[in-house]
Amino acid sequence: MKIKRWNVIGCAKEAVQNLIAHGFTPLLAGVLCSRGLCEPEAAEAFLRSGADALLDPFLLKDMDKAVERLRLAIKNKEMVAVYGDYDVDGVTATCMLYEYLSEKGVPCIAHIPDRLDDGYGVNENAIRGIAEKGATLIVTVDCGITAIKEVELARELGVDVIITDHHECSGEIPKAVAVVDPKRPDCGYPFPQLAGVGVAFKLLSALEDRESDEKLISTYGDLVAVGTLADVMPVMAENRVLIRRGMEVLHSGKRAGLASLVEAAGGEIHKLAADKIGYMIAPRLNAAGRMGKAGTALRLLCAKSKERADILAKELCDLNRDRQQLEAGILAEALSMLAEYPSGLPIILGSDSWHQGVAGIVASRISERYMVPTIIVCFDGHIGRGSCRSFGGFDLFSALDASKEHLEGFGGHTLAAGLTIKREKFEAFKKHFCEYYLENTDVGVIPTIDINFEIDEPKVLNIKNVEDLSVLEPWGNGNPQPLFCIRESLIEQITPISGGKHLKLRLSKNGCVLDCVFFAKTLFDLALKQGDCADVAFFPQINEFRGTRSVQLLLREAKPSEKLIAQRDREMELVQSFDTQLGKEEKKFFLPDRRNFAEVWNTIEGLSDELSFFGGDLRSILYGLGALLPSMPVPKIYACLRIFAELGLISLIESGPAVKISVHSGKRRTDLNSSRLLRKLRA
Repeated sequence: MKIKRWNVIGCAKEAVQNLIAHGFTPLLAGVLCSRGLCEPEAAEAFLRSGADALLDPFLLKDMDKAVERLRLAIKNKEMVAVYGDYDVDGVTATCMLYEYLSEKGVPCIAHIPDRLDDGYGVNENAIRGIAEKGATLIVTVDCGITAIKEVELARELGVDVIITDHHECSGEIPKAVAVVDPKRPDCGYPFPQLAGVGVAFKLLSALEDRESDEKLISTYGDLVAVGTLADVMPVMAENRVLIRRGMEVLHSGKRAGLASLVEAAGGEIHKLAADKIGYMIAPRLNAAGRMGKAGTALRLLCAKSKERADILAKELCDLNRDRQQLEAGILAEALSMLAEYPSGLPIILGSDSWHQGVAGIVASRISERYMVPTIIVCFDGHIGRGSCRSFGGFDLFSALDASKEHLEGFGGHTLAAGLTIKREKFEAFKKHFCEYYLENTDVGVIPTIDINFEIDEPKVLNIKNVEDLSVLEPWGNGNPQPLFCIRESLIEQITPISGGKHLKLRLSKNGCVLDCVFFAKTLFDLALKQGDCADVAFFPQINEFRGTRSVQLLLREAKPSEKLIAQRDREMELVQSFDTQLGKEEKKFFLPDRRNFAEVWNTIEGLSDELSFFGGDLRSILYGLGALLPSMPVPKIYACLRIFAELGLISLIESGPAVKISVHSGKRRTDLNSSRLLRKLRA
């Protein structure tokens, strides 16, 4: 398991005690102080979630112009087209503005471009089609900030355009009636991190009066929350208020489409946590856009009857399954291309056979796995469309801007972006982008996780203290779920669950027993065993089972304690001496018996898929196997591997710190006594 560096932020004891004196419980006070909210007034302001905490929408540049033009359209009952994007942010914003205008009696068109045919953003063919339908005003949501030529075409066709967007501006601003984007260099809005649906909500707030914000939230808050969370916007300031209040609306189940979608995904709408939006709702809504059917997601959100919503929810779940299968195939093909790829550089791959709709997900998977920015380009003829995902905070938008001479176009955010490129410029772009990366990042830096503070006395993890952390919700970008750590805890018990896919652990420290669960981690990943001392990073939660409530630690990372690391260092020094002249005492540590060979073979054969990758290191592989073979010393495991490799039973490639093991399952009957290494150990 790749262990991240722990950045334990800590908090001043005096500040924590001050908050405790003002009624905050210890864990909550510690988290607030670790995030710089040390004064009671600042802490209370952060926790406040009323609509009165929202900013004046007219602080946004051009909002007055947008309101004036849209009010005129409402008054004259002009035909208005709402032009959105095909992702969750764009679809929720489109639904909200379409419903609002329809309620005002405005003849309205909702247009979502086809991801595969139209590509990202506003396009000229759509502008012509909208003009032919008789629309005299287009309002964009979550797109349009780069639509210079398209806005000019609309003007020539007699159609006004209001742009509402939240993406980065690169150069010229379109000459629309109004361009409302908090990222405009000349805007100066106090909180520029609104989602596209958040900017659209501010437009509605401006159209109404500030006193109507509560009513707008109760009507559209669920859409704003889902769109903002799905677009991974910072959960702070206005976004935190909109999400927190929007989740209350979502839990009511009043929007039939969202209720049916959560039910079809196996969840309960009234219990859905904000941090589950990205796993349960967003992938299914996004699947429609990825598979070229974004209209299905819009129809679901606008559905009025449960019967209609159930049908559309099932269709989205089916599309999501198709997307998953497509993604798995492309990911496998992309990974196969990385065997000889230089380590430490951004991964930039292209193919003529890949589906543009899932390129972003594949880029995310590879970026997380190899811990570098990743770009996946899908070519169609001489043009390719790429999806870009960052890693470690690397600024993708700036990198693309620096490489724009090789691109036909690009847009997006710091952490996620898209591009268009000609085939003949692909290699030149790849070279330039990698050079920029090397000049503007610390290559090889170990990824870091932020831990709020270390807990010395586990008894502080009681039900009351853990429950009070909920006032910090919703969790998300900018307001992550708090993490704590405990060092030198003793592993009393490890129990694989769900067929070994997850783990339950029981730890103890200072007389306190701690029940833990570690999702998506196997024994091999954990590389620890019963009796080991470990440092754990976790979020505490309340577990309810058969009417009993208790504190359970949701583990995020576990690693050997300092004493255990020192012991392993000594063992690895012995392993590294395997090829030297070993003395009689050293040979005893390595010499395996027939049962050892059988146990190691059966274990690695069962792990053949996990072991056959490039990028694992010998230490993590040996101790991963050691967790599955707790009674066998690591030097004996290594000796078995070396002897198997000598006899052709496996391939064992050691390239510096990286190791690749391939099991030759077809070759089982071999005389172990024919091994030169085994004879050497026995001598």
